[in-house]
Formats: sequence, C-alpha cells, structure tokens
Amino acid sequence: MEFKSMEKWRVLRKFNLNEKQFKRIEKKMIKRHPLEFWIDERIAHNGQIVIYIKLEFIEWLKEVYFNKEKYYLDAEIEFFEKQVYRLENEFNIEHYEFKYEDMSLIDLRVYFNKSKNAIGVAVNRMEKRTNKSYKYTVNGIVMVSKEGVKWLAEKYFRKQYLKDLEIYKLLLQNVKRKQNGLYELLIV
Repeated sequence: MEFKSMEKWRVLRKFNLNEKQFKRIEKKMIKRHPLEFWIDERIAHNGQIVIYIKLEFIEWLKEVYFNKEKYYLDAEIEFFEKQVYRLENEFNIEHYEFKYEDMSLIDLRVYFNKSKNAIGVAVNRMEKRTNKSYKYTVNGIVMVSKEGVKWLAEKYFRKQYLKDLEIYKLLLQNVKRKQNGLYELLIV
C-alpha cells in the first residue's frame, strides 16, 4: 500500500469531487498530518505533470474524512492503529506497546503541552471515570502512575497518542522502504 498510487483524476471521479473540493481536503490532510507524503507529482513522458495519490490516502478518505458516523479523532486513531497492525504483521513482529513512565503533574504539562488547569481537570476526570486513584506523592510532589499517564494519552489527550502512532507507522514504513530498496528521505 505504501508504494501504490492512483492518478488524481481517478480519485476525483471515484469520490465524485471537483478540484476545489479536493484542494480543501488536501489542505485539511496536510494540516492534520504534516509528516505524511500521500500526494506525488511526476512528469509524464510527454512533459506534463501528473499528480498521483497514494492508496493509503484513499483509504484515509474512506475511513476517516468521509466517515460521518464517528468522531474524526476516533476514526483517525482507528485508521493509524490498523495501518500499524498491518505493517507489524508484514514484519512478523509483536505489537508495540508505547512505554509510559510515572510523571509529576509538571512533567505532564510539558509532555502533553497543556496548562496546569487542563492537566488538573484531566487527572480529576480520569479518576472519576475509572474510579481509581492514579495519583501519589513523593517528597511533596504529586505524581501520576504510568497506568494513569497511559490512560490520559490514549483516552483523554488523544491527539498526542495519534501523533505517536503516526510517527511509529512512518518508522515502520521507512524500514519497509529500505528493505525494498525504495528508501525515500523522510524527516521524522
């Protein structure tokens, strides 16, 4: 899927889109996923520029962009988890679990790039929803256990989790490109 593409005009026809609509979709995709390279420009034999769309982007359109049944962030996470599972199965490796550590409330603010108030509200909501206490104190510093940090990342501050998933997927794709001799320089 990483190497296969479809011409832009075929994608426009498939989804019944015009150029203006596609430009709007492209801008949203670039804003949400600046690390992805799903659109290629190539020069044809006659000198014309032909735009190709990666099949992964077409899947993203179907499963995320045009999916109005789910909240977009849930659909995004599902999509990237599916891509990661597919790549891990291709390499016959175990599913990677993100490692989280116990963190202080101050470290959580830096990790999630959120304010003191947002972290406090998130930790309180987490404890209400799970009916568990993930907080403890060490030398007067309030700490959150690694299970709590994992819950916050995967259930509350999901944009950070999505970003981590996307970076991991790109790393797996780079390994696949190297194995196939098609390595492209990607800045991750």
